[in-house]
Amino acid sequence: MTEPTQDRDQFTYDFRNDCEFYCVSYNSPERACQMTERFAKMDISLNIHTGVQMDDPRLAYTNDIQRKRVCSVFYGHIDNLTNFYKTGKKYGFTCEDDVHIHKDLAKRMPTIIREFEEMKLDVLLLGYMTIAPIKDWWTGFHFKYPYDESRGYQYHAYPDQQWGIHLAMFSREYAKRIMDTFTADYAERAERDKSLRPPNPDWSLTKLTTERALIYPMLAVEDGKGNYDHWGQGEYHRNSHTTNYVEGEFY
Repeated sequence: MTEPTQDRDQFTYDFRNDCEFYCVSYNSPERACQMTERFAKMDISLNIHTGVQMDDPRLAYTNDIQRKRVCSVFYGHIDNLTNFYKTGKKYGFTCEDDVHIHKDLAKRMPTIIREFEEMKLDVLLLGYMTIAPIKDWWTGFHFKYPYDESRGYQYHAYPDQQWGIHLAMFSREYAKRIMDTFTADYAERAERDKSLRPPNPDWSLTKLTTERALIYPMLAVEDGKGNYDHWGQGEYHRNSHTTNYVEGEFY
């Protein structure tokens, strides 16, 4: 069971002792360097995963390049959570390589950890996609933690239709559940058995529990510069960036 944090002083407690941070950056040294520098500005070491390659045995079940790409991201995040679990630390973070990080992330981490534990969460989304401000009266987005205007951000539940894993925080126990559920042969099994969750991080890694929440306003915002084969999907990503990015607040 996670130890309570009520007595932790945000000025003396070093969250880095309990947390490990990871990033999936598929064969992109430039983006990997950029993300490393963004976290380094907060004195946070970022572990870079250079991507699950197309010849990885876990992707051998299909020749569909689009499916391979999605599964590469899926297993990249799982690899990060596996490596986090091996550290023995309490909390693991995995992110994509195209996100701006809020300048106050490190300062807020001790409080976020305390509130994460008070809510008994498995996963917290700190960066995701939305093209409108999150409201508690939206279906499935009720407050997960008491509203406090002075805090500057709120915690909401989120439904299965919430997409994006731009930066997510996982408990050690939940990381183990993910590892045990989404095994090396999972993508192949899901291809045959459509009752299984798709091997897509948005459909799976953040949805395996009801003990989940997102933070709004978010602390990690996609840069909106990605190239997408589907025009509508690209527009959604770009609009999500425009809606949530505030100049001067992010690295």
